[in-house]
Amino acid sequence: MKILIATGIFTPEVGGPATYIPQLAEELIKLGHQLLVLTYSDDQQYISDQNFPYQVVRIKRANKFSNYWRYYKALKFFVKDYDLIYAFDHFSAGLPAALVARKYHKPLFIRVGGDFIWERYLDRSNHLVTLRQFYEQGLHTSAENLRFKIIKWVFRQSQGIIFTTDFQKKIFKKYYNLDESKIYLVPNPVSQMTVVPDRNNINREIIFAGRFINKNNIKNLLAAFNLLPTDNYQLVLVGEGPLKNELRNLSKDNPNIKIEDKLGRLALLERMSRAYLVVFPSLTDISPNTMLECLALGVPFISTREIGFDWLVGQIKTFDPNNIHDLSAKWQELLKTEVYNDYVQKLRKIEYQYAYDQAARDTIKILQS
Repeated sequence: MKILIATGIFTPEVGGPATYIPQLAEELIKLGHQLLVLTYSDDQQYISDQNFPYQVVRIKRANKFSNYWRYYKALKFFVKDYDLIYAFDHFSAGLPAALVARKYHKPLFIRVGGDFIWERYLDRSNHLVTLRQFYEQGLHTSAENLRFKIIKWVFRQSQGIIFTTDFQKKIFKKYYNLDESKIYLVPNPVSQMTVVPDRNNINREIIFAGRFINKNNIKNLLAAFNLLPTDNYQLVLVGEGPLKNELRNLSKDNPNIKIEDKLGRLALLERMSRAYLVVFPSLTDISPNTMLECLALGVPFISTREIGFDWLVGQIKTFDPNNIHDLSAKWQELLKTEVYNDYVQKLRKIEYQYAYDQAARDTIKILQS
């Protein structure tokens, strides 16, 4: 099968699809399929693109209209040589993919692991709501109605919609009125660990890694850290994003808060393997792959209470993302040696073994259907 993968981001940028696609693509190649990856990008090309056993086409970002138009034209140019389009979002890549798929009568499958209009609403407002609250309060129609209608149209053009969690599937099925026969579930896989965790020499770092955007709730994270009664720990923020300068200003008076540039996957895994704790402060975390990697590494973590991993709820320590005192209190609990050690042992008993080779086989079954 010849598959055209349409995505909004791709390695070396930071984000779920940028991490997921190269590992899935590697397994698809092993199964004998041919691929092309089309992505928006900060640069026209990277030297590392030559190392992939498939073509990577990058649309360098300019203004949004130009981005979409050039992406659409690239899809039109390549799609005739491919059996189907597999889009890794439902707007920036999904909209041009739906237009091209309709024009050239190509099957379109869409993987949904985030929510464009929810994140956009959070970035332009000070109203920090969870994913569930966004839809329950009707903000998808009152604040983002045009884009909501566009996404509904994109979903209607698809032959299949692949979710990573049942949590998000239920929300989208209800509010986008999705046809049950088109809905599939492929969980996030966890890759084999190439990093050997050294938990005998842990440091006193509490790490957040991800995009510096409102969805990730980093301002509340800083405020909660400032409430800790000790200065024996460091909060390390690793990543990039539009809030970076604002976060620097907010943290400038606390020498125990460090803001660092994004890291490659292996470098991040090595950094986390020595950390005291990893924190997932997002308003909602739909399917955080880094959380799965923490489990594989044996690194303890604390999470926002609204997550897509239903099987983890009740087994991990969670907090109200809009309550900085709740987060700070949960942190303080884990600064106690006995509580910390008990929690580490509890997490080690949780097993998650869904791998990329299985995800590739499950995905192909859906695409071939």
